[in-house]
Amino acid sequence: MIVRIPSNSYSREIEEGKVDMRAQRNTVPNVKKSYWVNVCEAIPLVCKSFKLKMIDHLLLGGEHASKISPGFSSPIRDEGEITPDEKKEIVKASPSFGMFSLFKYHLKHGYMNQELKKNNKIYCSHIFSLIMALPILVFIGQWLLYSALIADEVKSFNGTICGNTDTLENKLMISGISIIYFVRSFFLWDNITNSISLKKMNKVNSFTSILDTFQEFAFTLVVYGANIWVVFVEEDIQNMILNSLAMEFLMVLDNEFEELYFQYVPGSAEYIYDNIFVSYEENKILLEDRQQEDRCFRCFSYIIFVPYKLLVLALFLFPFFCFFMIFAGPTCK
Repeated sequence: MIVRIPSNSYSREIEEGKVDMRAQRNTVPNVKKSYWVNVCEAIPLVCKSFKLKMIDHLLLGGEHASKISPGFSSPIRDEGEITPDEKKEIVKASPSFGMFSLFKYHLKHGYMNQELKKNNKIYCSHIFSLIMALPILVFIGQWLLYSALIADEVKSFNGTICGNTDTLENKLMISGISIIYFVRSFFLWDNITNSISLKKMNKVNSFTSILDTFQEFAFTLVVYGANIWVVFVEEDIQNMILNSLAMEFLMVLDNEFEELYFQYVPGSAEYIYDNIFVSYEENKILLEDRQQEDRCFRCFSYIIFVPYKLLVLALFLFPFFCFFMIFAGPTCK
């Protein structure tokens, strides 16, 4: 009779099988959680997101540098190769690269017209962005139009806060607008989360990037708030609609300018991403070095500390305000 002696490899397979079986025995089966359990676990995550943003000075994106909570995926450090179109989208989505940073790009790099020479084309938007400071003019135009609309409403306001004398149609209008903005307010918060989680961002060790970040989120918030107030105090329903559309138009002027500029000169976006944008770790080091070396910049960053925190707080509380106006608006209008 021939006795078969197990080989070493066969023994290892048995041992590995034993380990697998032991692991299977020790594994706790996944228990399906109820609806309310998942909801109760999600609410604290929202509060944690708010806390992380309050801690994250200048909205560098520190909350995405580590795992947010057990069960979440770890941050991906290696970004790999990305396409020129992806680079353009990242530049456009970065909150720290707005009108001021775009004008700064023209002052330091764009004046050489390398992209125009490369494509053998002459674009007036590129040339006059430097000569006539077109990005700065867009910024000024936004605030001038916004101020004019608000000043006109203040002038026509009769001073009654809660008269409850308006028509049913106007009451329905303020309630409907508040409902729409209540829904959209959550996307305002998500916009911050998404914007500060980009693979690379503009350097925040400059005055322009700080102003651009504040402008990106603050202007949208004040426009939404002003829109609710305009609809609340306005008595003519057509004026409500026209003023709301005007406010929405103001809000996208700067993003529309960037969209059109990079549509004609896409190479500029690729250059900005490759040579100006940096990762979160690099950004953090650059910011610390600038604060240590430049006393003026250090004072400026300390001064805007409170406005930044108030901005994050206002964005977090804005859904509660919209929800309140759904019922208080038609009651008091």
